[in-house]
Amino acid sequence: MSTRTNHNESAGSKSIAHQMVLDDPDALRFMANPIRWEIIDALTSLGECSAADIADFTARARTSLYPHLQGLLEHGLIHESGTRLMGKRYEQLYVPAAHSIDTRFIKDDPDNIEFHVTLAKAAARLCSRRMERAMRHEDANPRTKKRNLHLNLMNLWVSPSELAELNEMIDRISKMGRESRPGDGKSLIHLTLFQTPHLNRDD
Repeated sequence: MSTRTNHNESAGSKSIAHQMVLDDPDALRFMANPIRWEIIDALTSLGECSAADIADFTARARTSLYPHLQGLLEHGLIHESGTRLMGKRYEQLYVPAAHSIDTRFIKDDPDNIEFHVTLAKAAARLCSRRMERAMRHEDANPRTKKRNLHLNLMNLWVSPSELAELNEMIDRISKMGRESRPGDGKSLIHLTLFQTPHLNRDD
């Protein structure tokens, strides 16, 4: 596992890296599980939070999250950052090891490719769950500049220059995601991007 850090922020006694890139086979095998990515997604979106916060964010039972949280702690992907008094009891708080936790695609490694296929399936399932919940919400807006809900599958025939332009747009969106933090007046939206070249049946 490698970590590239542009700057650090402190949450309690723990320092949160700007970006972490996973390429260790053991870490990738552990992360071939959609629930663990949902937990990471919750933490990188919310910042410091509890298992109850993560359960609410992911719409999963809190008790089902604890084994995954323990594994993420053991792999150094999240940290315990302190406790918070809720009612008459203290609850553990967690932070992500980095604001952006990414993976390294290794084209000539079959195990690495298999992991990324699994990750793509997990991302698609997560996107489907989010879309279903969002479409039922009264604040869903599919139109105008206030649009926060959009679903579209499209095929593009692009020239080399158009592909470069498209990738620049994706890079800008990715940069926004890496630098995104909660704040007053902000609302959270989920954006899932898939980009693949078309291959013929025999390729």
